[in-house]
Amino acid sequence: MKQLFSIILLTLTISSSPLAGTYKWVDEDGNVQYSQHPPASGKYESIRVRPAPRQSADQNNARPSSKEYLDKAASQRKDESRIKQELKKTQALRKKNCETAKKQLEFYTVYRRKKDKTGEYVRIDDNEKAAGLKEAKQGIKDYCD
Repeated sequence: MKQLFSIILLTLTISSSPLAGTYKWVDEDGNVQYSQHPPASGKYESIRVRPAPRQSADQNNARPSSKEYLDKAASQRKDESRIKQELKKTQALRKKNCETAKKQLEFYTVYRRKKDKTGEYVRIDDNEKAAGLKEAKQGIKDYCD
């Protein structure tokens, strides 16, 4: 009988600890205090603390593992590195195209003759000059910042 009583008492003690209250009060210095035991004297407030919701096995599996997280982060860094490299290539190409367009504008503005496929100089007619100037100005607009 004593054993049964001891077991029941022990069970109640263990099971009641999670249900123990939480108390809140302000001490003499004006600091807010929290405890599982009320203060010896003075006003206090009893606070009901709700247990955290339990997670199901599906919710635990939904979180990525550390390895998956690190792999994803490494992949993102590689992607960012590739994007930076492509951006540098694009900027270099734009700069080259800008310089070419400026030279073309200078050519059609200053010169009246050009070399043909055979290497002989031929006169640039007005239609060809207008088309070259238009193309050069469009290239400057497109590629020069």
